[in-house]
Amino acid sequence: MNTFTVQPATAETLPDLVALIVDREDAAGRLTFLRERLAGGQLKLENTLILRSDKGVEGHALINTVPQIPVFPNLRADVPEEAVIALAQAILAQAGPEQRLLLDDNLAPLQAAPFEAAGWVLDSRHVIYETDLRARTYPLDPQAQTVDADQPEIRELLKQLGQPDLEVSDGWTLIALPGADGLTAALGAVGPGGRPDTASINLIGVLPPSRGQGLGTRLHAHLLALAARQFATHAGGTEAENAAMRRVFDKHGSRLAATQMYFVQGNQG
Repeated sequence: MNTFTVQPATAETLPDLVALIVDREDAAGRLTFLRERLAGGQLKLENTLILRSDKGVEGHALINTVPQIPVFPNLRADVPEEAVIALAQAILAQAGPEQRLLLDDNLAPLQAAPFEAAGWVLDSRHVIYETDLRARTYPLDPQAQTVDADQPEIRELLKQLGQPDLEVSDGWTLIALPGADGLTAALGAVGPGGRPDTASINLIGVLPPSRGQGLGTRLHAHLLALAARQFATHAGGTEAENAAMRRVFDKHGSRLAATQMYFVQGNQG
């Protein structure tokens, strides 16, 4: 019978935080980064957790001090459920009061039960797509217009689309498309993503009366065309049950890169 322990890393066991990364070059680069952060005081070892058994490292997690950044557990595919529960409980004990936990199928099995047993509550499921912007050409829509989020009519449209407080960050462009009646009916934005040479898109939405007319597909293609001017890749996601948006990704040659589960703490459910 295996005995499982969950303990913070030490300077000597820091390599265990990259032990499950298959690409050893990537693992070596991440380890160097961790050591640099540790030396510079940006990494606190008490915010790390390593799950071990008599077989070695079974999993690990880094708990960011910024509560808006979820915890991403990394686990072996065959880790026993009782070990997952132990790590999930330890994460819950250390996470910020509103910090979420995110399971990514590239890092851990998508099994909700052990996390729910530990006190986490499954909140949503998402899919992440990647698009090679060099593989094909995307059309610029002749009806698309660059708009200002602070224009009264655009701010009202943002309110109707559920993003009344949207602020367009530096480097981002807000685009509008008209519906059949000539009035603005769809909004989307494009800008730099979180990785080098990668764009991000916020397909804000299409007003209900104008849905089902292809506006979302046209707007997404236009935003991809703009992104291709500066970036090589686009990464974006949507709720797993959003069949319409997933069809848009498929039409534009995007590749399903990950499936994710978001959990909130039980006292928030």
